[in-house]
Amino acid sequence: MFDPTAVQAAPASPHSPNLLALLAGIWFRPGRTLRAVAAGPAWLWTVPFFIALALTVGLAFASVPARDALQREKIQAQMEASLQELPPELRDSPPEGYADVPEPSPVLTLWLPMVSAVAGILFGWLLRAAVLHVSSMALGGRQSFGAVYRASAWASFPLLLRSAVQLIYLLVGGGMSAGAGLSGLLAVAPVAAGGAAPAAPSILAILLSRVDLYTIWYVILLGVAVAAAGKLSRGKAAVVAAVYVALSLLIALAQLVTQGLTGGFA
Repeated sequence: MFDPTAVQAAPASPHSPNLLALLAGIWFRPGRTLRAVAAGPAWLWTVPFFIALALTVGLAFASVPARDALQREKIQAQMEASLQELPPELRDSPPEGYADVPEPSPVLTLWLPMVSAVAGILFGWLLRAAVLHVSSMALGGRQSFGAVYRASAWASFPLLLRSAVQLIYLLVGGGMSAGAGLSGLLAVAPVAAGGAAPAAPSILAILLSRVDLYTIWYVILLGVAVAAAGKLSRGKAAVVAAVYVALSLLIALAQLVTQGLTGGFA
């Protein structure tokens, strides 16, 4: 039976969030924005997700010329090294076509980097949310996996800003930027005249080279996102973010060791 009183007492349906306000708020009012995202509709995760995909594809295509140049340099260095291994009579006059540098493969300069980056978004974001969700639950957080996924996805906007800056840099012809990050903190004093050449960078220096202001900003927002999604204190949210950072560094270290075993840290 129709009851007007019950209809009036029923809670109003939630309004759709103002997307433009959220996109502006993530830069100026991140705490309030991440709380709104964590409590908001499930589709909000798609906003940073598709922005990340678009930037990834754009970076992959824009960096092809720079990757081609790097690939040619590597091939040229390998050919010069192999030329030194030829017998002396062939070294001065190598066979015809021996010194020709082949064209870099699009598989190595475009498709493999793009597929790898897209897979990093698809699976990396899920893994990040899983680590944050489990760590938060262990410290008393009471949130859904979806809330953590949405909030952590929006916390990655500083990294998206960095990708946008890199894309603009590539499009204006600046080439591939290889920022030193915080590795400058480990800069050694110049060697004395006639001394030995500077030593190869340490693993710590290589790890710090991947940390910049965007990364620090992202980690801070990640802690805010965990606190917003799981209703944790700032201290507990910082512990959860620290656990994720530690695991990320271990994974990066494992990648560096693998690269070293298969041909260097490049």
